[in-house]
Amino acid sequence: MKIMMNEIETPQTEPKYLKPYQHYADLYDRYTVERCREIESKTIPCPNKKGKKKVDIEKLVEDSIPHLVRKFQLHTVQGERYANKKTVIDEWMARDEKRYQLMESAQAPRDITCLTCGRLMFVTSKHLWTAMSDKDRVMFFYDCPLKHVPRRAFYDDGEEWKKLPNPCPKCGTEMDRETERATKDSIISIDRCPSCKYTHRYKMDLTETKEMIDPDFAKDRARFCSEKEGQEYLDFKYKIKGLAELSDSIKRKEENKESLELVAKLKKLKIIDVEQLLGPVLEAGKFIKLQFQTPEVGKDVIVGFSVHDAKGDRDEWKSKKELEKMIKVNLQGTNWKLMTDGVNYRLGMLSGRLRGYEKEEDLLELVQSKKKSK
Repeated sequence: MKIMMNEIETPQTEPKYLKPYQHYADLYDRYTVERCREIESKTIPCPNKKGKKKVDIEKLVEDSIPHLVRKFQLHTVQGERYANKKTVIDEWMARDEKRYQLMESAQAPRDITCLTCGRLMFVTSKHLWTAMSDKDRVMFFYDCPLKHVPRRAFYDDGEEWKKLPNPCPKCGTEMDRETERATKDSIISIDRCPSCKYTHRYKMDLTETKEMIDPDFAKDRARFCSEKEGQEYLDFKYKIKGLAELSDSIKRKEENKESLELVAKLKKLKIIDVEQLLGPVLEAGKFIKLQFQTPEVGKDVIVGFSVHDAKGDRDEWKSKKELEKMIKVNLQGTNWKLMTDGVNYRLGMLSGRLRGYEKEEDLLELVQSKKKSK
């Protein structure tokens, strides 16, 4: 049966997008085996000096280095493929679940008419379209009830499918295409130029798309996708990470030795301790009725406060400056400080916020900022 140039070939069956977990695990392991085989094929065998009277030590070392590098690369690829296996398979399954939902929910555009007779066309099939697009879409195929051509195809968003240009290599005229199925294993297509009569005939071998049997896959899968070796790699990687973190910690402590000593000497005060510390001091300076608000607990602890200025002849500027100074002096050497927005003044009432630090890295930042401000 010949198919005219504008007719669209449709798949015989619609693919099933939801597959069992083992399908994805097999696919993932096939990629792993292919990658490891590629690396292994480039590995230079380590020279064997057995049976040789003389050994060129320099040549032996020179040849052994790339061998060891490749072996290390192979080990790393195997380990990383194992480490990422679950994440990648979960992504694949989520992608196919999304595609399945799209296929199930997509609605075919309506009122599509035949370009030859004007009759309403009907949907004959649909399939997922992923190529040449930023996103997955569903394509619907339409036939004329009188079998007129061209057939038409529309995406679920209403956009019509347009065939790619097929210009004649000699004169540039758009060529007509006829496609016929020669056998069940091949398709023959013929492009004809209506202007200069140039023709091009080519054959697509469908047997190439069939999955080839890999007789060594099971054996190589056991070598490259070992659960035991994969877990050993993860354990080794975890230990290396721990050693790196320990090294960074030691280095950081050496670089901040002086500051860490100051952190150790800081008085670690609770909120009630701060209130008991500042209350008597502020009253002695004629700042009375110290009250703390409900603390804000996040990375640090922030607590607002208010006091009343009991000294009648003290103006706003002086009141603010004296209160700020008293708080800063008395919180020096503790894990608390007055926040940078300072103190507010309204009709003899002053308010502000204090910040308390708990974690070592925050306390380190605190003492370093106090050192810079001196």
